Amino acid sequence: MLHFTTSTFAELNGRQVHDIFKLRQDIFIVEQNCPYHDIDGTDANWLHLCGFDDEGLVAYARLHCPGDETSEIGRVVVHQRGRGKRYGRELMERALIEILARAPKQPIELNAQTYLLEFYGSLGFVPIGEEYLEDDIPHKLMEYRK
Repeated sequence: MLHFTTSTFAELNGRQVHDIFKLRQDIFIVEQNCPYHDIDGTDANWLHLCGFDDEGLVAYARLHCPGDETSEIGRVVVHQRGRGKRYGRELMERALIEILARAPKQPIELNAQTYLLEFYGSLGFVPIGEEYLEDDIPHKLMEYRK
């Protein structure tokens, strides 16, 4: 079971920011061999959902829930040591709880790598639109409505 925190960017300390960016870099850029601009200049506009195990940060997602428009979940990532332990499901369930507490009437969107469509579908997300390439990786927009 994970311990979660949800913070604005301003509430994060330097070590936490470092750990978040390192986790995202290790998985999205190094493991997936996909050079792209992970630090996109928008982190200050998102909430940062961090999941911790006994060794530290192991799961992460950023959440955007402005309240009067579509909410978003992005940068969903689980460290290798947390895979196969249902940490991804725990992370996403917590993400939905956090967003719905802040913006209960808005749909929630995420850009899913296509190999994860079944996983996100099991959480209530449905695909919308056509498949597209983002950083040379096939994706599909998905939406969740309460």
